Amino acid sequence: MVMEKPRIFNTKEDIPQTAKIIDAFSSGVEELFFANNPRFKKSMPEAKEPLDDFLKNHGIKDIWIYYPARDIAVRCLPEDLYFKLRTARNRNIITQDEQINYRNTKVGVVGLSVGSAVLSALVMSGGPKVLKIADFDTVEISNLNRINATLLDIGADKTAVAAREIWELDPFADLHLYPSGVSDDNLTVFITGEPKLDIFIDEMDSVEMKARARLVCRENKIPVLMATDNGDDVLLDVERYDLEPERPIFHGLVEEKEVMNAKNLNYQQWVELATKIVDPKYLPESMRQSLSEIGKTIAAIPQLGPTASVAGTAIAYAVRRIVNNQTMPSGRYVVSLEKCLGQDLRA
Repeated sequence: MVMEKPRIFNTKEDIPQTAKIIDAFSSGVEELFFANNPRFKKSMPEAKEPLDDFLKNHGIKDIWIYYPARDIAVRCLPEDLYFKLRTARNRNIITQDEQINYRNTKVGVVGLSVGSAVLSALVMSGGPKVLKIADFDTVEISNLNRINATLLDIGADKTAVAAREIWELDPFADLHLYPSGVSDDNLTVFITGEPKLDIFIDEMDSVEMKARARLVCRENKIPVLMATDNGDDVLLDVERYDLEPERPIFHGLVEEKEVMNAKNLNYQQWVELATKIVDPKYLPESMRQSLSEIGKTIAAIPQLGPTASVAGTAIAYAVRRIVNNQTMPSGRYVVSLEKCLGQDLRA
């Protein structure tokens, strides 16, 4: 599956004649009136005259967004107005200035299991226009419990599937795709090459590459975020190398030399080292039991789609705080549904 970026045209004549047409412009202009005039509601009779006047005299020039893989063209508002309307319901949970800062940051995501949920949360909330995305793998049936893909995507590159989802929501996104993943050869380019990242998000499986990425980020004062789905809970790790350039990687839970030499681990050795990084005290009983059964009754570490969604939300929240210079210290944060909802806490 080759994912081709949407093409943006100024006139309908540029669109292939075979394309199916979707009109998002007409309803978008009407929505824009109500977004600009919050004193009116659609059901108000007094809104009819000013709305009619706006629809006749708005002067907004439409654009046409063509999706080659689907042979679909969307008549749409121009980028600035589309973005304004798409984020209108964010305000003032996210202020206008915060939204601009969030939009202008450059983020890289490596690993598209939890990373798939991270990208969804970032893009849905009007986050980074510039995104670097890396994963070497293709979609398999067992992925479908937690990544944003369908049965129709089986065998497709995970990066291509992610790009399609992003571009169908944000056709103006500037995506840099690494369908072969990151390696010793391209890791530094992924992080510091143009466009240089403002934040690196690690959702990789390789412990060695996790460590190497942190060393590159630490050298270049780039913060690292990682969300780990942990049964029904999420661990959010924040490493602010932009503020603490001498900070030990993984909060000092493991020695650098131990993880830098972790290339040829067997699966059980990987689990043991990954568990040390997570820290066993954070593992709920269900995860402890699952880890003991890997290679016996289950084939891999279990993961839940709803938990991945919470992880994506936590990452997006942390990104927003960092780029808006709000308090977001280094450390490990636990988002626990078990603690919040797993006990009888009813009023």
